Amino acid sequence: MNPHATLASPAVGGAPIHPESANDVAARLRAWLLHGPAQLRAGDQAGGVAGTIGADGKPLYVYAEITGYYLSWLADIAGGDDDALVRACAQQALDWATRHFSTPGQMPSTRIHLTASEPDWRNDATFFFDLAMLLRGIDAAVEAGIVESADALRRALHEHLLQFVHDGALLPAIQLRGTQPLPPRWSTLGGPFQVKASSRVAWSARHTALPDALARACTNESERWAMQAADIDLGMLHPTLYFAEGLLLSRPDRADAVAQLLRRCLATTRADGALPEAASEADGKVRNDILAQALRVGLLLCELDAAQAPGEVELDGLAATLMSRVTARDSLPFNADAAAQANVWGTMFAEQALRWYANRAGGTRPTAAALV
Repeated sequence: MNPHATLASPAVGGAPIHPESANDVAARLRAWLLHGPAQLRAGDQAGGVAGTIGADGKPLYVYAEITGYYLSWLADIAGGDDDALVRACAQQALDWATRHFSTPGQMPSTRIHLTASEPDWRNDATFFFDLAMLLRGIDAAVEAGIVESADALRRALHEHLLQFVHDGALLPAIQLRGTQPLPPRWSTLGGPFQVKASSRVAWSARHTALPDALARACTNESERWAMQAADIDLGMLHPTLYFAEGLLLSRPDRADAVAQLLRRCLATTRADGALPEAASEADGKVRNDILAQALRVGLLLCELDAAQAPGEVELDGLAATLMSRVTARDSLPFNADAAAQANVWGTMFAEQALRWYANRAGGTRPTAAALV
């Protein structure tokens, strides 16, 4: 397939074909992420990366997890025409992380809101997942050679993450303040999705040795879920696909089981090609980032020659539907209810997914370690 040709295959469920090629759409998303408002350029939070951009084009909050994703994404696109800008953005993100996370015992807010807002319960806690994604982004940037060594910051994050080890397992969250228990959400209750985080923390040992207890807990997290990968409860598809992304790094030998899991996810595809937020609510809300996640996992499974990996028609369908969700502002909204806003992590997921999809015939080999 010519990666620059217009997508010709119909999407699953008859979703409309986007008039641009996947490569063109990925380039638009990439330009927005590099030149647009996703990364703050000035002020106290300069270098940090927003989670959501409001309808007025201004960031609503800065988010450590998304800054980590941004560093991973920059590492994945390094070496291209924008390499000087990529390096500058990576250094700014690293500087932001150093200011906020290099002091042992200091736990900044999960979401740093940039305007007056209602109290955010997430800021009553700190999350293993958020810190793990930031750590992975820093490691990825070092591996790609777009920043210098970050040994001191990496060691500080290892110490932060060690606090989540309890009886050999990993706590998803630690409550820092407030008298009421954290609300029961997938992010606070834990589950298979933690494998994406634990696999990235374990990978960090390639740079600096992990504390022994943390290394064992990360290994235990993958082993806990590996043998039941094909059959885990789908629940919310977003964290389910996080699990798939994690296991493909920590246990690539379980790729066949992950392919079965993805097939179960794709069985929930709606008539318009979208995937529901929750498997049990096929007619409920959708999340556009889920489409990008599913396409990335599918492409990785094909790369691993997994049995029951998606075929060309399924990959074409996911790509076409994802492309149709990109807005005229060259970014991806979270869902239809937030169409006036830009979702930064979804835009990164989509750029990576469509770039991988467009380039797969040209010898580009995606890896689970490169996942944003």
